[in-house]
Amino acid sequence: MLNLIMKLIVCPIVVIIAANFLTNVHFERVYQPIILGFTLAVVGHLMELAILNKGTFWISNTVDFIVSAAAIYFISYFFVGAYVTFGGALITAALLTVVEFFVHLWLIRSGRARKEPSL
Repeated sequence: MLNLIMKLIVCPIVVIIAANFLTNVHFERVYQPIILGFTLAVVGHLMELAILNKGTFWISNTVDFIVSAAAIYFISYFFVGAYVTFGGALITAALLTVVEFFVHLWLIRSGRARKEPSL
């Protein structure tokens, strides 16, 4: 649960930073990158629940990057006045992946990424 709360804070901040510093990432309204960040946080959390463990660290990071880039690129079409180029989506996803790298390390080292055995 702590991981989801952390993601709900960090993901919108990273998307807002990308929108303010990258010329190929633009959102017309302030709520747009926040909604996108919340969406990325929930999707990222669900992916961690599904695939993250000690043996899938790099796979999880790679899948996070690909899914984040696609989500950023395609979800931005639903916001009026927003535009994100494919390159902007890749750079923003790379920034998120750098953050996720450290989050995944923390989850694995703290034992929070362990899956419960199924009966």
